[in-house]
Order: sequence, then C-alpha cells, then structure tokens
Amino acid sequence: MNDTIILCLCIILFVVAHELIRRTALRHIKESNNADESCYYRKKFFRLRLIIVIIFGCIALYVILSGDNIGVNSVMVGLLLAWTSYINKQSLPLSGKRPHDITKSKFILYLRGFSYDDYSLTQKDLSKSHKELNTFSEGYFINILKQYMSVYAVGMTKELNSPIGAERIYLNDTEWESEVMDLMTKASLIVILLNDSQSCIWEICKSNQFKNKVVFISNNSDKLTNIRKELNKQYVYPLPIGLKDKTISYFIENTNETLISEYSNTEKSYMQIIKELMFKKFGLRRFVFT
Repeated sequence: MNDTIILCLCIILFVVAHELIRRTALRHIKESNNADESCYYRKKFFRLRLIIVIIFGCIALYVILSGDNIGVNSVMVGLLLAWTSYINKQSLPLSGKRPHDITKSKFILYLRGFSYDDYSLTQKDLSKSHKELNTFSEGYFINILKQYMSVYAVGMTKELNSPIGAERIYLNDTEWESEVMDLMTKASLIVILLNDSQSCIWEICKSNQFKNKVVFISNNSDKLTNIRKELNKQYVYPLPIGLKDKTISYFIENTNETLISEYSNTEKSYMQIIKELMFKKFGLRRFVFT
C-alpha cells in the first residue's frame, strides 16, 4: 500500500509542477512585447516539461516494478498519461522560432489570417480517415505539403502552444512587416490562404512582387469579394481573374500561364493538388503517405 501512496503523491506533485510551469510561461509570454523574449519562455516551458516527465517516469517505473500493487499503480499512471495527452494535444509542435532560426535554404512560407488557426486538431486526428472536412484545414494540407519541404507560418504573438500544421515563427509587432517581407523573399514558395483581414490583404499586395512563387488558396467566396474590393482601392491586382471559392492558383513559368484548379476539403484532394503543384514548380515526384 505504501508504494501506491508514494505514487499518488508523485502524481499530485507532477500535476502541480506541470500546471505551475505552464501558467508561468503563459504569463511571461502575455506580458512580453519582445518576440525573442517570448520565444525564450516557450522553449523554456518545453524543456522544463520534458525534465519533469523524465523524472516522474523514472520514479513511477521504479515504484511500479518494486511495489506489490502493480495493477493499481499501472492504472494510476495510465490515467495520468491520458490526462497529459489531453491537455497537451495542442502543443505537440515546438513553438518558439524567430526568423533568424531558419537555416534551411529551401522552405515554404504559409500565410493566412489568424482566425483560420485550428487548435482542436491533434496528431491522432491526422491518422484517421476523413472523407470530407468542414472547411479548409491547415493541419491536413500542411501535413502533406511538409513531406516535400519544410513549412513555416507566422504565429500568434501571445500563444504558448501552436496548432498542428506549419511550424510557427514569432515576430515583433513593431517590425512584423519587414520580417514577413524578408521571409517572403527567402522562401522557395509562398502559400497564401486568402483572408480579408488587413494584415492578410497587405501580404496579398506584397505577393505581387513574387508572382513566380506564390500560391493562392481561396476557401470563402465572401472573403474573396472583400479582398478584391480592397485590392481595387489600392490598384493592385495579384489575384487571377478566374479564382473563385475552393480553388488554388499559381503561375507556371514554362507556359507563362496561371493554373487554377478546383479542390475539395478531403485528404485525397489535398494530396492530388499538392503533388501536381510540387511537380510543376520544382519537378518533385514523391510518394506521399498519410
């Protein structure tokens, strides 16, 4: 019985320690106005969490193997694992990069409105078969795309954990425009999920400078109409005329034409679109497993 009491106390200490470091990191991030500082606290949170998991795992394994109540102790640890899996389902991707942390010569930059971020998707969800998704899913689309090339996206400034999908890069609010421009210049491909927020419209306007490597994804006809109105006011026309709801477009250098393809929100459709895109842009042929 003593081993069960010891394990129970260890579980309580683990839960308290985990919640303490999570809240501390989140408080520091929300109070910080500097991206380097907030990224430091994100990385620190992941390091501390890993340390307490290793320490608890060693203690729990010793208690279970040396104790008499192996069944009860195993169930207790199993329940704890289920709890940690649930609360950490949104934090599997390491969240805490700055633009200067990107050392790869080839990468894809994914731009979208923050309202499209889905924090409910988990790695387990990606392994399930979905016939039709409710709307465009960064998680499923990027999960296929990043098998060809690394994919980065600008993260929400005050978030601790990033959603499943592109790896997040964090920018300073006062200089995000110059940092995004630098990322767009360095990226091998720029994928923009169209949104009518002011920041996204700014990115769409700037994408006119990178016609050869921009991919536009349209998933909402109302937003597309609003975007065209804003672009007309600024006399900037980066979007192709035939772009409509549930279409993806990109410029093909060989033919000097813009290809517009329709898609549906299914993994199969995403796979077909991405395979065609990566072949036409980079000549890449690769089997993709999901």
